[in-house]
Amino acid sequence: MLWIFLAILFATIAIGLPIAFGLGVAALVMAVLSDIPLSILIEQSIRGVNSFPLLAIPFFILVGEVMSNGGIARRLMDLAGALVGFMRGGLGQVAITGSMFFGGISGSAVADTAATGAMMIPSMKEQGYSAPHATAINTVSSVIGIIIPPSIPLILFGIVTETSISRLFIAGIVPGMMIGFALMMTTFILATLKHSGQTKKFRLDRLWETFKAAWLALVLPVIVIGGIIGGVFTATEAAVAALLYSLFISLVIYREFHVTELWGMLIRTARLTGMVLLLLAFATVIAWFLTINMVPQTLVQQVQAITQDPFWLLMIVAFLLLLVGFVMDLTPAMVIMAPMLTPIVTSVGVDPVYFGVLMAFILGIGLLTPPVGTCLYVGCGVGKVSMEQLVKAMLPYYVALLVVLVILIAFPGLVTWLPNLTDVSGS
Repeated sequence: MLWIFLAILFATIAIGLPIAFGLGVAALVMAVLSDIPLSILIEQSIRGVNSFPLLAIPFFILVGEVMSNGGIARRLMDLAGALVGFMRGGLGQVAITGSMFFGGISGSAVADTAATGAMMIPSMKEQGYSAPHATAINTVSSVIGIIIPPSIPLILFGIVTETSISRLFIAGIVPGMMIGFALMMTTFILATLKHSGQTKKFRLDRLWETFKAAWLALVLPVIVIGGIIGGVFTATEAAVAALLYSLFISLVIYREFHVTELWGMLIRTARLTGMVLLLLAFATVIAWFLTINMVPQTLVQQVQAITQDPFWLLMIVAFLLLLVGFVMDLTPAMVIMAPMLTPIVTSVGVDPVYFGVLMAFILGIGLLTPPVGTCLYVGCGVGKVSMEQLVKAMLPYYVALLVVLVILIAFPGLVTWLPNLTDVSGS
């Protein structure tokens, strides 16, 4: 059954059919071959999307839209400039720090690439950065947005594996900061070697002015993370609180967009949400088919026959997910692979919360790799560079990301200590 599913999936990808429909075709064929009533497909697909935590996805997507259009993102970038603009690498460091701020609110790598790239790349070109280098920094830093909470991929992982989304969010804080610091260090080294990126003298008065302008925006991650840690609300409720707050400061305080512009934001949010839900519905059917055919259990036994050492097992799984990232976008890869791989790693004692963060990070790297890296295409469009130029400029950053990946696999406590310390539970 697994081989039938994979054959149909890759065949539909090869002919250019959207993955969601490819999953639907595979589910239909598997139902016919198994002589299972088609009504069960409907029941399982409805079960896949009938989940309260899924409401967090459209709310966080809409928060990202409001941030980009309501002046929140720009104020955060100004604050990042005052905070780290004096470091070697100048605006490159600002772009990465800004992505850490922006990712801590939007939860979307694509939104991060588009929003920060549009603001930063023109200025970086004026300061002497080559177009590919400027685009590479802004594109690669977008992966931070799917690790630092909130995170749409972590929400999906939590739903398909029945893992606490709140714990996943808390677990993403330290790895997200590690990724950001690794990218900043890489930018520092490249700026030293290439003598690129002008710096600005650190001025306390400028930092204070930008902080006063952005402090209302900085309350957003406090609402999300602080509310979850404090037990005030779940991750889903945090999404609603973040949206209401961002709308209030954008419409009432900053007044940088009109309420009539909300219609366009809602349309874009609905389109993206619809894509995610359709994928999740069909992926739930596929997961059900594979489960009743004992595929996860068989995979666990076969992998355990190879090794039961958690480190080497995770290295094998990481290599597999990197290959998957080359040919599949993050969202379908997460909803398809997470239910199959999680039982394998948990069978050797790996914490599912830790694995969720690790999986999101690895598939996030796939967003930056050709031929289907979504963030690469967005970066090429924003930076007006070719795919070949961008990939070549990103090579040092790929190395930095892989180094962080190996560190996280070798020291899982870096991911798990914070959620264990806060003892957060719930959705």
